[in-house]
Amino acid sequence: MKIQILQENLNRGLNIALRSISIKAQLPILANVLLRTDKNRLQISATNLETGISLWLGAKVEKEGEITIPAKILTEIIATLPPEKIKLEAEGSLLKISSVSYEANLNGISAGEFPKLPAYSSETLFSLPPKKFLEAINQVAFAAATDEGRPILTGVLFKLSGKKLSLVATDGYRLSLKTMEIETAVKEEISLLLPAKTLIEVGRIITDEKAQVVQMGFTKEQNQVVFVFSDLELFSRVIEGEFPDYNKIIPQNFTTKAVFDKENFNRAVKVVSIFARDSANIIKIKLGKNVLEMSANSPQVGENKNSLEVKLEGEESEIAFNFRFMQSLLGAISQAEVSLEMTGPLNPGAFKAVGDDSFLHIIMPVRLQTEEQS
Repeated sequence: MKIQILQENLNRGLNIALRSISIKAQLPILANVLLRTDKNRLQISATNLETGISLWLGAKVEKEGEITIPAKILTEIIATLPPEKIKLEAEGSLLKISSVSYEANLNGISAGEFPKLPAYSSETLFSLPPKKFLEAINQVAFAAATDEGRPILTGVLFKLSGKKLSLVATDGYRLSLKTMEIETAVKEEISLLLPAKTLIEVGRIITDEKAQVVQMGFTKEQNQVVFVFSDLELFSRVIEGEFPDYNKIIPQNFTTKAVFDKENFNRAVKVVSIFARDSANIIKIKLGKNVLEMSANSPQVGENKNSLEVKLEGEESEIAFNFRFMQSLLGAISQAEVSLEMTGPLNPGAFKAVGDDSFLHIIMPVRLQTEEQS
């Protein structure tokens, strides 16, 4: 293999590929990236056996070939070089890197040992609107669990019927549900569980690459999915198992509804949370006539409270939440107003973005000692 490529392009490609490599790779080959010529392009591939990525970069190919090289050290070298043409030349399991003022020889592993990435049929692909899909990912994926001890909850339920797509995630303490429409109806109903990490990476690619086209499809073995961009393919395993019946915890009615300004509420959460950090992150919300009082106390620090105007419908009430869950929710909403619907202090609180019926976020309340005694 012998090619010339711009440092800026190679650096960008390697940094994307590096995200699909485990910090503690089970096998030495999994710590490597595959470099392969493909006509007048360089193909870079990486995998951790759960997700895999292939991307293509423009290059001047003088001689065809392929090799795998340790991803971390190659990325470090290329990132340090100035923006100029870089020559890559592979002979056997050795890669020679050279530029105007730099030269290095890197030991690699034969490309034959690199795991084969799944094949897919272009006939299975369907289009997803990038902007809407990115918003859906940002409003749902954060609610998935990060604890691998419960693998089902680390996933996002992906349900597609006709033109309607639903994304659902829960970690057992909160739940996010987002619905959106795709451009072309699918023939068969699809329901599968995707790792939240995969969708977060898809969102990152949409943002970083300013993607205009996103397609999704299935591998020929049907146990993996693929996201296809203009010069990039991201593969991911599907999580096996049954997602919890989330409809059971979605409140069907409410006795109290409050509508408030998102920025004012967010500011109140930030200031009150200073006193909540030493007391299990608990913030108490008291809803009175046209006023919301938020408070927190800590035996070590003291206590504080913050009031803001609300539009109240129904009964006056109170409830307590983990403030970190509220901060994550507020960061995912772009609308100016948010509503909270509830039926007393012991039932889940349902948050909605006013003017957007496609999004619902539920947070389980924290039981306060006064409630346990009563």
